[in-house]
Amino acid sequence: MKLTFTTPSAWDKAEGFGCATQRFAGTKKDTATFENELNGTLLTGSYQQILDKAALVTPTPDIAIVFFGNAGGENEFLKQLSAIVKSSAVGGGAAFESIPGLITGNGQAAVFLVQDSRYSYHTETKCIHDEIIDECCLTLSDPRTLLTINGIDAAQYLAQKKSALGLSPTDFEHLTLTDTDGINAHLSLSGTTVKSGRDLCEKMLLRYVPHEKVYSRIRDFYDDPDAIIFGCAGLGSILERPLDTSSLGLFLFGEVCTVGDHSEFGNLMLSKLKILPK
Repeated sequence: MKLTFTTPSAWDKAEGFGCATQRFAGTKKDTATFENELNGTLLTGSYQQILDKAALVTPTPDIAIVFFGNAGGENEFLKQLSAIVKSSAVGGGAAFESIPGLITGNGQAAVFLVQDSRYSYHTETKCIHDEIIDECCLTLSDPRTLLTINGIDAAQYLAQKKSALGLSPTDFEHLTLTDTDGINAHLSLSGTTVKSGRDLCEKMLLRYVPHEKVYSRIRDFYDDPDAIIFGCAGLGSILERPLDTSSLGLFLFGEVCTVGDHSEFGNLMLSKLKILPK
C-alpha cells in the first residue's frame, strides 16, 4: 500500500492510503508519498464499521496508522480500537479548507493496520510545552466544552494567565491544557465559551512554551528522513520561519499519540512513526 499525502486542494491526486495535510514541512509540493510501500489491512467507513472489521484482523498488526475525518468522538474511538488491535497507533485528523473528511474512504476514520515483517516500527510522541504554570480542576458541560478552571470562568481564567505571560488574548498555541500523559488540548473561543479540539479531563495541567523555544524543538523532531511526522497545524502557525528539513512532515488537525501502552487523540502535539528495514 502506498502512503500518500496531499494538501486539501490537491486531494483528488491522492493514491493508496493517506489524508490531507495543511502543508508539508520543508517543501512547497502539494503531494508526497512515503518511499516504501507497506503490506497490511485497510479499514474505512464509520467508527463502528472499522471496529467491527478490526476485530477480525489477524495476525496482530505491527502498528496502526489512523486518520480522522473531523467527525468528533476521536478519543473514544481510539480507546476502543487500541483494546482490539493491541498495537501502538500514530496519525491524526485531516486538514481541510472547506470540506471535512479528506481521508481515504471519506468516512469518519481510515485505519491502516500494518502487517509487514520486512521493517521495524518505532513511535515517538513529543509535547513541546514543558513549563507548568498551574494545576487545574475543570468543570465541563460536555467533554469538549469548558466552563470553569479552578472555580473561575474558563475564558476569564485563561485571559488572566495570558496577560501575565504577555500573550495575545487570541493565542491558544503557546499556552495549553495537558493531561497526565502529557497530551495537549487546543482551546478556542466560541463567543465567550471555551472549546477544545479533544476530550478534556477533570484534572489537567496548564503548560506553556516560550516563543523562542518553539522553532528548535519542532525542527529537531521533524528532522528525521526515515520517519513520517504527524504534527499540529497549530504549532506550525507559531513557527518563526519555515522548517528546513527533508522529512515527510505533515501539519494536521489533531494528532494520534502513543504513550506507554495506549493511544490518545490530542492537539498541539508531535507524533512520529519511524520505519526502518530489518
